[in-house]
Amino acid sequence: MPPLDIMFEALDRCQISVAHFITTLLTHQEYKDHRFVVDLVEHSNEVFNVFLQHPASQDQFTQKSFGVVENMYLQELRCLASEDSSSHFRASSTSTEQLENFSLMTMAREMEAGALRWWGLLGTFFDEGGTADLAGPKDGGGDKSVDNVLEVEDEYWDEVDEINLEGLINGLTGEWNVHPATLTDQHAKCHSAMKLMRKTIITSILMNGWNQKSNVLQSLLGLFLQSAHTPYKVIDTLAHLGISISADTINMAVQSLSKESHSSLQCL
Repeated sequence: MPPLDIMFEALDRCQISVAHFITTLLTHQEYKDHRFVVDLVEHSNEVFNVFLQHPASQDQFTQKSFGVVENMYLQELRCLASEDSSSHFRASSTSTEQLENFSLMTMAREMEAGALRWWGLLGTFFDEGGTADLAGPKDGGGDKSVDNVLEVEDEYWDEVDEINLEGLINGLTGEWNVHPATLTDQHAKCHSAMKLMRKTIITSILMNGWNQKSNVLQSLLGLFLQSAHTPYKVIDTLAHLGISISADTINMAVQSLSKESHSSLQCL
């Protein structure tokens, strides 16, 4: 490695610190195509890793990096929850068309398109990349607990096998008119569908936390709970958790649907 004394002396003579020199290169338009800037950008990952490993800056740089990543995720969720998105469900003007046109798969795709990095993070949490073994055991029992959970889920799907879930599962996994050759294939598709639903539910709850008008999934779940005669106290508790809309809001939606049905009958 060549001596750096000459470069240090040049910076001292110009009264420019190394930090100022680098920030000037990266922020001034006249240097954007300079070979030094191009080289620095091309090797930014190496520089990033050195900062992360340097004992004097490791903690500070790691904390700063977490802040940048955190803001990136929050910005994606804010955009998903904004009024410009299709996540707002107005209970006072609920229509049967809204209910008929709802698609969990479409919602999941919109979430993924609008918050690609956040969606990828959830995929990592649910081990969609198969990285669980690299991360080490999840608890004192190692991977046995994970295997036990999967076995319980498989037993559940076996028990509800008589219910026609093929359309739902195929819709969520993007496959249609596919008949699984083995029971293992069916279980795999069920696990994939469950992961997709969990990612969608988690994202919906966070979106509702940012903007209570971002409540499509909560509204549909609320209508389902009401149709299943769920006690109002339970519904309102779930509403406070961001999982459902409130009982009063559900009643508004039901009234809107009743008015629509009444108008349709009058037109007949």
